[in-house]
Amino acid sequence: MKQSDQKGTAMVELALLLPLLLLIVFGITEFGRAFYIKNALTNAAREGARRASVTTTDPTVDPALATLKEYVKGACAFPVKPEAILIESTSTPPQHGASSITVTVPYDFQFMYPLTSKLNITLTGQASMFYE
Repeated sequence: MKQSDQKGTAMVELALLLPLLLLIVFGITEFGRAFYIKNALTNAAREGARRASVTTTDPTVDPALATLKEYVKGACAFPVKPEAILIESTSTPPQHGASSITVTVPYDFQFMYPLTSKLNITLTGQASMFYE
């Protein structure tokens, strides 16, 4: 086969493979963003659970509940809604070692690319600790 017979071959191969390669690259970046956000949510939930586990008052009733939700919101690197943060306790403190506190932080993940805008994904960070 002569060199002149293959003049447009590379262009056709690029046109066929470029959409697939771009899909893989953009998928990797979106997965990386989602993983980063999930880690940040888990860290914020862990901070809130730690703070709640060392308090002497019940963190599941107001005003301690509102204060703890604001603390978790401030510990998160992303804008989360304080009313969506869920704080649960197995019993009232301070039952040392017998009861625990669980903090759940949800976040509505928004994709950067419009092709996937119809997918609604809620990422959740959760942490649980025993009362100290």
